[in-house]
Amino acid sequence: MANQSTELGPVDYVVVEFPSGVDSFTPSMTDTLISLVDREIIRVLDLLVMVKTADGDIEVSEFEEFGKGTLSSLNGALAEILAAEDIRNLARAIKPGFAAGVIVWENTGIAPISATATDIGASIVAQGRIPTRALIATIAADQQSGT
Repeated sequence: MANQSTELGPVDYVVVEFPSGVDSFTPSMTDTLISLVDREIIRVLDLLVMVKTADGDIEVSEFEEFGKGTLSSLNGALAEILAAEDIRNLARAIKPGFAAGVIVWENTGIAPISATATDIGASIVAQGRIPTRALIATIAADQQSGT
């Protein structure tokens, strides 16, 4: 059997800019996130909320500051892997005066493949992400051309 505890699946992140007046994850967002974790589809590695002030300053709330209620089940599971420089880079995507949530997660469903590969002496030598917009554009173009 593969040693799943020593292998990670691909790690991804999203920065979700909230609408004006919203400054944290909504209950529906947290319920969806917890559902993904409970079904072992993902493992959340880092979770934070940042606000970009009108003058461009960044205010960050770590999980411990906002992770009460539904999200409390994630406490202890987070690796808090984002460094200050990472946060500054991610904040560039946010409009001044808006807040955003940042979720970093492991795609746990693929971790067993990595572990199995390691067990036979193989290794994952590359991985990547196809941008969603590019994929949608390709599918739309294929549908228009009839392929």
